[in-house]
Amino acid sequence: MPISLSWECVQSPSPFLEIVEMMFGKSLHILCFGDSLSAGFTLTGPELHPYEVAMKSTLQKAFPTYEITTDVQGVAGDQVVTPPGGFLTRMDMLYERLDQSNPYTHAVILGGTNDLAVEHPVTLIWKALKDVYQIPLSHNTTVLALTIPECPACFNVKPQKRDRINEAMLARQAHDFLIPFQSLPEKRRNELWDDGVHFTHEGYDLMGNLIGERLVEIITAQLNESATGEEDEGEEEEEEEGEAVLEEVRELR
Repeated sequence: MPISLSWECVQSPSPFLEIVEMMFGKSLHILCFGDSLSAGFTLTGPELHPYEVAMKSTLQKAFPTYEITTDVQGVAGDQVVTPPGGFLTRMDMLYERLDQSNPYTHAVILGGTNDLAVEHPVTLIWKALKDVYQIPLSHNTTVLALTIPECPACFNVKPQKRDRINEAMLARQAHDFLIPFQSLPEKRRNELWDDGVHFTHEGYDLMGNLIGERLVEIITAQLNESATGEEDEGEEEEEEEGEAVLEEVRELR
């Protein structure tokens, strides 16, 4: 079974020519936003080891003439649902304080594990995620939204709830790439997973390489697409599909 990571790419509704001009400016500024999984927390290492390191290396190899900057914003224990969590407030403050001469071109967003652990309703988590995505989208940032990974050590997390949120995400033009836990051989599981919640350094490196590879695909497509606006035609239909999936999960509250 190939090991990879789940995500969905949400294209900013901004005029495509603006994106092309930004890309041809040979500058990428990527936000890595989330909780401890974005910060790179691990019990087996003395320091944080964010996936951003491997992600940036992958991007730099693909675009060697580009100036690539990153901003890691991972807060351990934070929740998407705001309040009590701070995802929405944090994202809003980042954009309020952002240097307009160096805007975020892309945002990689991962959240929801802690919300499931405290048993927030599925529909509330999904709505909160969409609200968080909307802030960068409204500022012409392309969003790469990661699905919620397995969490075998999260005893309060019902796999059905996690799966339903991910299905709602995947219904919106998502690409299905998984870093599994249960299906991995024990040796490989021990190499990639730390405590059943977080990854090892090797796991975060794999995560970063996979995210970097997907960003390379997205950026290359943005450079190659015409300015006809065709990339936005299916957006309304995809939103309806995501909401239809959520109708099925209301009983899981």
